[in-house]
This record gives sequence, structure tokens and C-alpha cells, in this order.
Amino acid sequence: MRLNIKIFSLILIGLLISACATPPRYRAHPQLDTKIEKVKTITVIPLKIDVYQVTAGGVKEKMDEWCIQAKRNVLTAIEDDLKLRPLLNIRSFPETLMSEDKKINLEQTGALFEAVNSSIIFHTYGQPIHRFPEKIENFDYTLGPEVRQLSNQTDALLLVRGVDNISTGGRKALQAGSVILGALVGVQVTPMLGATAVNLALVDANTGEVLWFNFHASAGDHDLRDPINTTAMVMDILKDFPIKKPVESYD
Repeated sequence: MRLNIKIFSLILIGLLISACATPPRYRAHPQLDTKIEKVKTITVIPLKIDVYQVTAGGVKEKMDEWCIQAKRNVLTAIEDDLKLRPLLNIRSFPETLMSEDKKINLEQTGALFEAVNSSIIFHTYGQPIHRFPEKIENFDYTLGPEVRQLSNQTDALLLVRGVDNISTGGRKALQAGSVILGALVGVQVTPMLGATAVNLALVDANTGEVLWFNFHASAGDHDLRDPINTTAMVMDILKDFPIKKPVESYD
């Protein structure tokens, strides 16, 4: 199932709105402290990492080469960070070796996660009219026990979803022109050169329960094609990961 671009755009807007939310930004299952003690092995699964080029006219085109590059950067940053956590085994997801049944399961899991992801954003981060305080206090989202079929040798799955919008030179020039024009007539214009968002969901591999969820979103400040830039973004998300690094690794 292909994600409707308009729907994901609304999700991204929700992420950008909530990026300045009062800490803690992450969301956690009410029994996280108990459940996380059993997590010794995590399999990282990149569901979708899409990178688009946006023209001066606002036309978006998915760039396959950029998607591959961004995916590599995000996964490397995640795995490098998690490997610093003691006694935690990080596994890569063998996408190229999947059976047809697992491919179908992965596709279905991805489609379900899109729905769960949008619900989390709107109802636990969104504007007050859409926010449900009880959903924040009792964070009980699930993808169902079928996720176990994706990997039999793991305690939890770390699902990764990302999107990046890269403006062309023409769009940047147009945005700059709007700022100058706004200044001439006394109106402040904030340029939107691109929007980037990455969110992570730690899921119990046996039950499908979402144990922990966090994100980072920005407007024009990040570029998933750049490994250093991507690492900084991922580190911001994982600083609140429930399995901590040794104290000395933060120095």
C-alpha cells in the first residue's frame, strides 16, 4: 500500500508543530520500565525513508538515489548510536533475503504503522483540539502480534519512518525573493526551504505493542543526504531512548 502524500504531509505538519512541545517529547507505554528489562536484542527495520525534490512551483518528485543515500545514513546513525548501549545486541533487517510471506507481512506492517503513526502524531502531539491527554498517559498503541513473523530472533523491533523535502535552487531563490519583498512592504515572511522528519517506534516483537516513540522534525535545517547532519538528528531522537548509554559516553 502506497502512503497518500497528502496524509503524510499532514503528519509532517503535526511533527513540525509539536517539535517545540514541552519535554518529554517522547511517548512511552505505561509499563515501559518493566517491559524494557526483557529487551536484549533489537532489529532495526526501515519501513520508508523518502526524499523528494521540490521545485519553485511546489512540484514534488521522489528521488530514488537520494532515498537510498538517506536510508543508509539514517540506519548507520541509528545502529552506531545503539551499539554504545551496554549488553544490547543490534540486528540489521535482511530485506534482500526475505521470503514472499515476510515481504507481504512487512508491507502490511508498514501500512498499519502509517495509520498508527498518524494517530500518535495527531492525538498525542497535535493541536489541542485533536489531542487526547488520556492517550499520552495511557500510551497503548499496538501493531498486533503478527509482527513476530518478521523476525524470530529478536526481542523488539525499531521501526523507522522518515521523509525529506529538498528545495531546488529555483525554489530557494523564490523563497529569498519573498522574504525581500515582504521586508519592503513591512511583512515578515519565514521561508520554508524544506521539511525533514524522522520518527522511531520501539515495538515489542511478541505482542506488537509500541513501547516507545520519538521523532525529530525541522523546516529546512536538516538534510538526510548528509551523514553528519543525519547523525545529529538521530542522536537527538535517541537521547531519550529507554536503554541508556554509559554516563562516560556522553562526554
